[in-house]
Amino acid sequence: MDGLRAKVDTDALADAYGPMLYRFCRSLAFDREDAEDLFQDTFLKALERPGKLAADPKNFLFSTALSLWRSGKRKHARRARIAPTGPLEDRDAAGGPEPEAEALAREELERVRAAAAALPEKYRLPLALYYGMEMKVNDIARTLGLPAGTVKRRLYTARALVEKGLAEDEN
Repeated sequence: MDGLRAKVDTDALADAYGPMLYRFCRSLAFDREDAEDLFQDTFLKALERPGKLAADPKNFLFSTALSLWRSGKRKHARRARIAPTGPLEDRDAAGGPEPEAEALAREELERVRAAAAALPEKYRLPLALYYGMEMKVNDIARTLGLPAGTVKRRLYTARALVEKGLAEDEN
């Protein structure tokens, strides 16, 4: 009976937070396959620690995803020092001719994404959580383990740096 209840709770958890968590993983990984692996690993960790999950599921899932991503990043950095490899690019197939306005909007979006991706991690993560996951400042603070004022300051700085990066691209 407990196993069945855990499955139902896990299904409800996946329904409630799955799409948001996947978008967060996608914003961290910038690669579909890595994002899917991170998403699955996050839910596996959640199943291993049902007690922590029950207290604050959203915060636990996002914190776990962030922790797993950072661990994977460190592992990748260690491996890259030993045997460097070139980056793999995630490319979507073009769907045919598009109107000029749509192409310009997509180009602008890519410029903003590139500017945000170039930010240091301490600015990029709050930005991704705030705009990509639509989390509130207090939730971001709990997820990242920072004071709310620090999160607000990092969001302000991140926006300024993205604006500056976009302005430099135009020149």
